Amino acid sequence: MNTKAYHIGHEALNRFTKHTGIAAEFSPTQGVEHFEDATIRFQDPRFTDVFDMEIKNEVRNHHLPALLDLKERNKRPYILIGQTIFPSVKDYLRKNGINYIDMAGNASIQTDQIVIYIDGQKWQDETHPMLLNRAFSKTGLRVVYLLLIDPMAVNYPVRLLAELTGASVGGVNNTVTGLLAMGFLRRINKTTTRIDLRETLVDRWISGYQERLKPALHLGNFRMKGGMENWEQVKLDAGSYWSGEAAAYKMRKNLFPKAVTIYTGMEKLDFMKLNQLIPHPEGEITLYQRFWNGPIGQADTHLAPVLLTYADLTDTMDPRCIDEAQELIKENKL
Repeated sequence: MNTKAYHIGHEALNRFTKHTGIAAEFSPTQGVEHFEDATIRFQDPRFTDVFDMEIKNEVRNHHLPALLDLKERNKRPYILIGQTIFPSVKDYLRKNGINYIDMAGNASIQTDQIVIYIDGQKWQDETHPMLLNRAFSKTGLRVVYLLLIDPMAVNYPVRLLAELTGASVGGVNNTVTGLLAMGFLRRINKTTTRIDLRETLVDRWISGYQERLKPALHLGNFRMKGGMENWEQVKLDAGSYWSGEAAAYKMRKNLFPKAVTIYTGMEKLDFMKLNQLIPHPEGEITLYQRFWNGPIGQADTHLAPVLLTYADLTDTMDPRCIDEAQELIKENKL
């Protein structure tokens, strides 16, 4: 367990004890790969079990598939400790029987002997300046996406990165400088750079994409004249791609989409005319501006990369989509 994880766990449990009077102690253990693992014992006779504990910095919707998988594999009671757990995520955790405590001491714990629910407590997060780094601005997120999707891109010339992402040369330089400063990129020599901490970078990108870049790309929601049963008849040009539920269905033939997500380089009106789409605020077809240039994705099948499909599936907070995202990452590496 690293120092930051220890601090989060210690502070969250201190706040929990302050609110409930129930003391708790935890100790690091060797656990499941990719997780900061510990066990926790509550000093109260109503807690008869030792809990396995997962500690995270921020808990967001794209973490849910992995958390559900961990819960399913755990033989002992399980509790999630998070510095920040967002409200919609808390709702999902409660509905799916995952116990949690956040840094402010807000908690939801259910056992056969006791039920604890605390909400509304505040904690001042002082760690967000990292997220404001220019590497995770709207421009930076475009660049990071290309670096994650194309293994060779990290060593492309700056001007080529700018061309492929639609960013300025200055924007690319700012992004690379920020990634180097945070340890996500490492210079091996004058001509070779590599990505470090890839899993953390993927996590940061998904969070930033869902919160900052994706809303700015939204072109509108639409309905088809023939209804959703004809969604596969939507015509995509060479620069348009399926994502979210539609892409997952085409990859796995499991989740029949209730909503369709499409990224396009076409003008909105041209795409509407091509497919006879009707604007509607609750339309099942959601159109986004494509935020990359060049053949990123499967041009023959018009499928967006798995990373983007996963980000769009988890962004829905729909249990069907969360389950599908969970299966998707079992079969594909992000």
